[in-house]
Amino acid sequence: MPILSPHLLRNLLHLVYPNVCIACKSLLADDEDHLCRLCVGDFDRFMLPGESADAMMASLNEHFPSQTEVDDAVSLYRFHKDGLLQHAIHAFKYDGLPSVAVQLGEQLGKHLSAERPDARLDGIVPLPLHKLKFIERGYNQAEKLAQGVSRILGVPVLVDTAKRTRYTSSQTGFDLSGREKNISGAFHCPKPLTNQRLVLVDDVFTTGATLRVCAAALKAAGASHITIASLAVAGN
Repeated sequence: MPILSPHLLRNLLHLVYPNVCIACKSLLADDEDHLCRLCVGDFDRFMLPGESADAMMASLNEHFPSQTEVDDAVSLYRFHKDGLLQHAIHAFKYDGLPSVAVQLGEQLGKHLSAERPDARLDGIVPLPLHKLKFIERGYNQAEKLAQGVSRILGVPVLVDTAKRTRYTSSQTGFDLSGREKNISGAFHCPKPLTNQRLVLVDDVFTTGATLRVCAAALKAAGASHITIASLAVAGN
């Protein structure tokens, strides 16, 4: 039986299972994976230098005026409810397509590199999932994003650096005080992080409550500088 080339095999499979964009459902070109160029081009990207950092740090300082846990912040896109980006995030968060997160994580890594070209970074920390949510989903979407960032920056992903100490409900639907109460004390770091400069990665930044609490655990373990990096920033 002749062995089919990967390209021919992909074309044959494409006839039976059309390779479509997860955002707009249009057919993908041979050199496109998961997302078509038109959809990626339509994502609402932060274009100006420092624009995402200003928005995220302003939000943190507004909601948590005395916060010192987060030192810097970077994001790639603005999140819009029912927008094309939401479909992409839903695909890697709930539809079992972690490779989408890796792909978008690479874009976030390129953005982070452009925004902070001289930054000294010791590790990339994905926001941890509770083990029950990990079992339910099969992977941590923040870890997949972090893997993409790591491919670009050449900085290692530190998977077990931060852990969730208890199961928490989704932050969606809580007001600010509810988010604080829901996530309070939910993270700890089992090993010292003396003078480490870390990037803490998550998919969507809203108020920053969860990231701030995790950053506090990293700082308590000795980390000296925490940059939060999210794929998107939602209105809060």
